[in-house]
Amino acid sequence: MAHEAQATADDERMRVVRTIEVRAPLEVVWETLTDPREIAEWFGQRADFPDGMAAGATGTFGWTEHDDFPARVERWERPRAFAFRWGTPGEPIRDDNSTLASFTLEHDAGITRLRVEETGFERLGDAARARAAMEDNRQGWTEELDDLVALVARRWRRASVDRVAGTITHARDIPAPKALVWRHLTDPASIEAWWGHPAVFPGGLREGVTGTFEWQGQRWPVAIRILRPEEVFAFRWGAIGEDEPGPEACDVRFDLEATEHGGTRVTVVESGWMRVPAAQRDARMDENTGGWEQVLEGLRAHVLAATS
Repeated sequence: MAHEAQATADDERMRVVRTIEVRAPLEVVWETLTDPREIAEWFGQRADFPDGMAAGATGTFGWTEHDDFPARVERWERPRAFAFRWGTPGEPIRDDNSTLASFTLEHDAGITRLRVEETGFERLGDAARARAAMEDNRQGWTEELDDLVALVARRWRRASVDRVAGTITHARDIPAPKALVWRHLTDPASIEAWWGHPAVFPGGLREGVTGTFEWQGQRWPVAIRILRPEEVFAFRWGAIGEDEPGPEACDVRFDLEATEHGGTRVTVVESGWMRVPAAQRDARMDENTGGWEQVLEGLRAHVLAATS
């Protein structure tokens, strides 16, 4: 099933449905769909779940033009299925004043498919009231899932490769303050957790120090060039077995900038690929392109786990 431009109201089965598709990793779409900080940017303006998101968790969704709507998470199967029941402002959730919004996610060939089905309208009152609610929510899911797609596009972009200049660039938005992102970006213990490489820097990370990253028992040198707190982290890394980065080493630079609602955009640029022999360059750049996508997603997941 392809991306549907609008939600549909099914009068016979008393439900509203829509399927969207987005070229992004499953986990990225899942987090955008279910993290309250992200929900507040595509589904109203507020999402408050004091005890976190899990089956049975309760909270509220809010719009500036309305009071807060009570909500309860009914299903939580990361990263494939999510459902919540939401009711009427100022009232406890009951079967006769609430509907159930169910989401399922699938991923294939780089595309994540998200389907929403909202049911329970027949219990809201007479047929006219039920159909009016369905139409309101049909319009809502059309607008809100469009906003979710746009948010995913801002939050995640494929790494870009410039083979003429010899650079790889990737950016990732993380809904967390710069200070927290910086701490996990530059702490050796955190680096091992989100990157997968044991990071050893005798005396700690500081400009001018050369340490090592390790992979499957093999080490390569990492020379810190810039360490500007909460702004820039840059290093040059060499080949396995070198004591210092050699003549074919590439440079890596992370830049942090604040985004709306207290988030952080992390941009990484790996440059210097023109130093690598032409016969090896394209294959190695292709490998690192996918690698940077995984690395920044790992950083994002690690930071969010630390805040939950």
